[in-house]
Amino acid sequence: MRGPSRRELLASAVWGAAATAFGVRATAVHAAPARPGTRRRVGDMTKEQWAAFVRAVRVLKARGTYDALVKTYADDFAATHANGFFLPWQRRYLLQFERELQRIDPAVCVPYWDWPLDSRAPERSVVLSQAYFGGNGSAKHDQAVVDGAFAGWAAKVPRIHPLRRSYADGGKIAPWASPDLIADMLKNPDFQVFNMQLEIHMGAVQMGIGGDLAQSTAPNDPLYWAVACFGDLLWQMWRSRHPEAPIRSAYGDVTEGSRLPRYGDTVAGVLDVEKLGYRYDAVWPRTR
Repeated sequence: MRGPSRRELLASAVWGAAATAFGVRATAVHAAPARPGTRRRVGDMTKEQWAAFVRAVRVLKARGTYDALVKTYADDFAATHANGFFLPWQRRYLLQFERELQRIDPAVCVPYWDWPLDSRAPERSVVLSQAYFGGNGSAKHDQAVVDGAFAGWAAKVPRIHPLRRSYADGGKIAPWASPDLIADMLKNPDFQVFNMQLEIHMGAVQMGIGGDLAQSTAPNDPLYWAVACFGDLLWQMWRSRHPEAPIRSAYGDVTEGSRLPRYGDTVAGVLDVEKLGYRYDAVWPRTR
């Protein structure tokens, strides 16, 4: 099972963005909280932490904020994928989501899915179990997700439909990037190469799970945040290993002084995660 090509991703953006009708605007990053929050791995969270995250997400959904964020992603897809803005923009977008969650519960942080650890048989991951995000969609119910914390979730962008997943290999998901492959990728000091490779591997995760996650409206599936959050953790790991490596990409002509689409922050302004108000619970790689 191959990962998505850039042409497929950009085509998806055009189809999804053309049908959307509302959105949100954001200003530059506000001052970070006095004490950075800790983003934890799904499965390592306490029951109370997981329940608080789910509750805050559902409140955002009820208020309409969640669907406005999905619209933001769709509208900016073509400008922020297959170029050097991918990782910096995703970081800023994740931060916007996390700040919205913290308006509801200041203790909530976005969790991450260590998806390389589950690469051999992704469908058996605890993340896709009933205890967390739920599994494959039901063929009897239009591929709707019928278990997990977001069973019965109604996506609304670009139109109302049940949250769907459709594993690319039927009841299974083809293996994606292994921990060894990701570890080798982290050794490369070239930001442009790392940024492109990580986008491809994240895309393979999303396409393998299918349904809403494989569209330019991927955040319709709350699982998106856990997938993207791990990508952000990997970028943080890459920067810790290559602290002097410049952020430069010929794709989009992106440098540290470039301003992020929609937000206006410079790329340099989103490089220090603790200044942004969060940290990760551990370094990678980790064992079970």
